[in-house]
Amino acid sequence: MSIKKKLPLIVVCVIALGAGAAFPIIVNVPALMGKSKAEADPKKHGPVKSATIPFGDVVVNLSEERMTRYLKLKIVLLVDAEQEKEATEHVAKMKASMKSWMIGHVAGKTLKDVSGTAGVARLQREIFERFEDLLYPDGHGHLINVLFEEYVVQ
Repeated sequence: MSIKKKLPLIVVCVIALGAGAAFPIIVNVPALMGKSKAEADPKKHGPVKSATIPFGDVVVNLSEERMTRYLKLKIVLLVDAEQEKEATEHVAKMKASMKSWMIGHVAGKTLKDVSGTAGVARLQREIFERFEDLLYPDGHGHLINVLFEEYVVQ
């Protein structure tokens, strides 16, 4: 193939690369993903200050056929520091519902479901999502994360 035949292909490739590099500069990519600029670049708007709210211990028997196994969790809720007082009061009101849901949810899990890094992370995410729904059904929550201070399977 001669250079004259390759030239249009090279030009198209250079234009495509240039357009791809310019796209994030011209278009607000975080907005396309449903994030605000503050969420997209926390350095510009400062880190979110957080506070912890102790939730307490939960001990649940796991769903194992051959032997009795249980999972003991000590949970702390990470919330926006500016909303700590409001969140603490809200958690106190909803604690029985939250604990009841968690006991029922974890009781259906097997040892395999709650073991390993992936199992711990999955359970943490499931608890976070449900607590967020229970505490803030309108979707405007101040819950940042659910943390495990203790995670014992026996």
